Amino acid sequence: MKSALTTSQMAYCDKTTIDGGVPSRELMRRVAQAVYDGRAWQGRTAIICGKGNNGGDGLALAEIMADGGLSPKVYLCGGVSEDGRYYLDRLTSKGYGDIYDVSLCDYDVDIIVDCIFGTGFKGQPKEQYAEIINKINASRACKISVDIPSGLDGDSGRFKVCVKADETVSVQYAKTGLYLNDGKDMTGKLSIVDVGIGLHTDGVKVVEREDVAKLFPPRKLNTHKGSFGKSAIMGGCGNYLGAVRLANMGLCALRSGGGLNAVITPCSQTKHILGSVVESTVIGMTDIDGRFVFDKEEIDKTLSGVDVLAIGMGMGDNYTQNAKIIRYIVENYKIKVLIDADGLNSLARDVSMLKCAKAQIMLTPHVKEMSRLCGKTTEEILDDPIGIAKEFANEYGVVVLLKGASSVMTDGREVYLTTNGGAELSKGGSGDTLSGVILGMLSWNNGLLESAYAAAYLTAEVAKSLKEEFSEYGVLPSDVARKIKELCKERS
Repeated sequence: MKSALTTSQMAYCDKTTIDGGVPSRELMRRVAQAVYDGRAWQGRTAIICGKGNNGGDGLALAEIMADGGLSPKVYLCGGVSEDGRYYLDRLTSKGYGDIYDVSLCDYDVDIIVDCIFGTGFKGQPKEQYAEIINKINASRACKISVDIPSGLDGDSGRFKVCVKADETVSVQYAKTGLYLNDGKDMTGKLSIVDVGIGLHTDGVKVVEREDVAKLFPPRKLNTHKGSFGKSAIMGGCGNYLGAVRLANMGLCALRSGGGLNAVITPCSQTKHILGSVVESTVIGMTDIDGRFVFDKEEIDKTLSGVDVLAIGMGMGDNYTQNAKIIRYIVENYKIKVLIDADGLNSLARDVSMLKCAKAQIMLTPHVKEMSRLCGKTTEEILDDPIGIAKEFANEYGVVVLLKGASSVMTDGREVYLTTNGGAELSKGGSGDTLSGVILGMLSWNNGLLESAYAAAYLTAEVAKSLKEEFSEYGVLPSDVARKIKELCKERS
């Protein structure tokens, strides 16, 4: 797996490498050389340099380009850093004269290299910088940001004013903000260049295809349906039966690895889903007005032999009864339990039940559901999705899959990111489909964390493969569910 680092982790790795004998200005030169080598420099180029070492990268690039016979125009936003001054002095000592104050910048060029702010930038750019960034964005030029688009928060991917890059050349490791929130939209093509900075800390792990393929080993021939676990989906109510249909549709749980599956739904609603369920068993539970009611004996009978359970999809807003059901299951069953959707909203009434759990628990909230669970605002969560998910998982001893265009998976210690999600999954029902896939992977003895990141990655890949047929506007969760069989091909 690749690593992505927070800005503080990157600063630590940078400092440790420098303390180990690699001078800062040498790293600056390596960065500049990597930016120079990675692309064809055609037409007129403007390099806009800020006051920090990101600006120094731009000055080092200007020297390399000038030595190569190119004539970029360099625009300075005030002063320069100590190491940046080294490269500025080298340029001027060679008689290079195309260095100007940024107030004289000509944005009508072919390439703009953005070296204004580095990864340490936080907050909102001052008015003069915001004006520069807006002019960059308005330019027809191809925009290349060095390390990070200026104005983007390197940890969270949020911004007030930010360069919208066509390409971002990230130094040594991607920064988490390049993947989170709006970071993916502002980064453009992401290139990661190796300049010899060591990995001296535990970063966030970015999930790749080969990491998922390892979880689909060849199966023995001498097996049967019971070899791969029994899973159950508990959910649905009078108005929301589509959720359990989607979770089961296309045999999400079975196609992704499980052996036996049951759909547990209110008794009065079973007739409405029997037509869309073939390989799974349908089990009805006592209900009132199409909604679940707590019945200890009936739960025990229904969950007999179940190894993994997904609960909550379309369960409805009968939160008091739903919470009683969830509490009883997690406190009395030593099974794997995935809680989603209305199950999370019910759990939010009293999350303390998680501390008394015998079950191994995974929660799969989106940001609003996470807000209800942890008591923080959505803005607070968006500002620190990794930190808040990790803190909650650690406090309650659960695995959290915080859903988004890049999803965060953590058990409170390790953190994984799946970065391949897109707009094609931004529809009601996508989470229900994902829950079915996770359930199938859990049922044949994968760990919670591995199942979370593998299912999130593969579901996003299936959705992406459907864009050519339906476009990102037209992909539906039911399309993804029908195509979910493609998951198994990922092992090859």
